[in-house]
Amino acid sequence: MNFTQFIQFRALSAKANIEGQSFNSEFTERMIEKAAATSPADFKTVCTPLSIPLFDRLSNTLSTLDISKRKFIEAAIVEALNKADEIMLEVDVFEGLEPSPAQGEV
Repeated sequence: MNFTQFIQFRALSAKANIEGQSFNSEFTERMIEKAAATSPADFKTVCTPLSIPLFDRLSNTLSTLDISKRKFIEAAIVEALNKADEIMLEVDVFEGLEPSPAQGEV
């Protein structure tokens, strides 16, 4: 790691801490799992079969970056939904229809 990469790493780490994002907090993960078990109405599980190569790629990436599967997938879903909302707005997918209350950024 060169000096610039080291400073970028530390700056992003500080930014995540300031914003309250602890991507690898085992305590946070355990608390969310416990909350989901005791209050299932507040959480939903998203599961889907993945090909072995895609699952291996996911596992390797999570291991390399030291990120929990839940946090990575949650961030990816939010990013994908925001992008989908942006594209749907660009093409005016709801032209002539009332917008659904479910639309919008998370």
